[in-house]
Amino acid sequence: MFKRDKIFYFACGLCCVGVALAVMGYEFVLLLFVAAYLLRPALHEFGIARQYADERQLTIHSRSGNIGFIVIILAAAGFALWKASRGESSGGLPELIFIGLAAKAITGLIMVGEYRKAGVVIISAVGVFLALFIIAEGGFSVASIFGIVVGGIIVGLGQLARKFPKAMAFLLAAVATGAIFAFDLYDFREVGTGLWLLFITPVVTASACLFLGRGDREEEVSPRLRAGVFGTLGAGAAVVFTLAMIFGGRNEPITSRMTAAPDGKVVEIQDISCVGSVEYYQNGKLTSCTLGREDTLSGQPLPAGTVVHLTSDGYLDWCFLKQNTEIQGHLCRGEKDGFMTGFHPNGQLKTAWLAQDEIIQGIPCAKFQFLSALLNWVAGYKDGSTVFYENGLLRYCELSENFTIEGQRFKRGDAVRFDRDGKLVGDKK
Repeated sequence: MFKRDKIFYFACGLCCVGVALAVMGYEFVLLLFVAAYLLRPALHEFGIARQYADERQLTIHSRSGNIGFIVIILAAAGFALWKASRGESSGGLPELIFIGLAAKAITGLIMVGEYRKAGVVIISAVGVFLALFIIAEGGFSVASIFGIVVGGIIVGLGQLARKFPKAMAFLLAAVATGAIFAFDLYDFREVGTGLWLLFITPVVTASACLFLGRGDREEEVSPRLRAGVFGTLGAGAAVVFTLAMIFGGRNEPITSRMTAAPDGKVVEIQDISCVGSVEYYQNGKLTSCTLGREDTLSGQPLPAGTVVHLTSDGYLDWCFLKQNTEIQGHLCRGEKDGFMTGFHPNGQLKTAWLAQDEIIQGIPCAKFQFLSALLNWVAGYKDGSTVFYENGLLRYCELSENFTIEGQRFKRGDAVRFDRDGKLVGDKK
């Protein structure tokens, strides 16, 4: 059923612009066609332009939207499982499914009109999923215990928001703003996309819900205020998405991803044994892959299952070790993908996460410990790593015991830094 009104003509205009841009070779025109198709139901669902709709239209849009959502989620899940059975990368499909389900759950809570309850549930969900993520990544370890504690604290803050919604609304807004600047999310790097989607968005949404639900009775929220708050959220999301499309990855090399071979077979690609998904630079050089068997890169033997990343010139840049591995005399941590071991272009070790305390060039360096490293990282000056210069000399580490260097007394856990000649640099921290 086509209804010729202002919405219809505006959607037609978007389609015409899309066709013109498609002829000119622009790839993002698909977004214009999607926007044209979803324009009317989106306006109706958010209570805008209701004068152009009748009850029958609203019912049709609601039911067809639910059916379409179910089909998309099932199709994405099936496609992800099919690719996994072939040993291929899921290509972000699990994240897409999670975002879809989370968005439906959040909007369902908001549209009921119980804004304070919605804010509490969103905050609690962030805490629960954060804890589950840390547990999944860290297994049974101190990191998992810390994840449970942090998740519990966030859930507790969510419950506290029941009594102090206004204060929590401003606190969450401040946390989101601080995270944007602390992690340089305004650069719209690809690695920050997850934080935008899985942290910033729910936190800001929860803040808006608590702001609307700050009164004694939620019925006091005027339609104008409600429309203004969520309209601002929608406009902000559109701006962020647009900026990400324009500036996202502008300082990152363009790569392409494909499967090395079906059924998990190991293949030699540019003298590297690869399995599963591989990535290439535009010049055809290998960017990254997972080692299908033990292999040697830049003179360094690496175990099977290690994810390696190369520079555009073919040098080993960094890797995620599959297991604890001795590299140039240092036992480096390797559990899953949590520890990025870095290398200089000449093959020398650059960044390590020690699996045990070591004496390095006469300095007692401490092994990486998740809890202390995280707390010190929040403080802003230590991260638990051990860093070397390209000439192999120690650049940075944290002490495993009380120690005196060049007449200066340091305590266990202090960070020490050295210049290229091995001389102590700066004051102790």
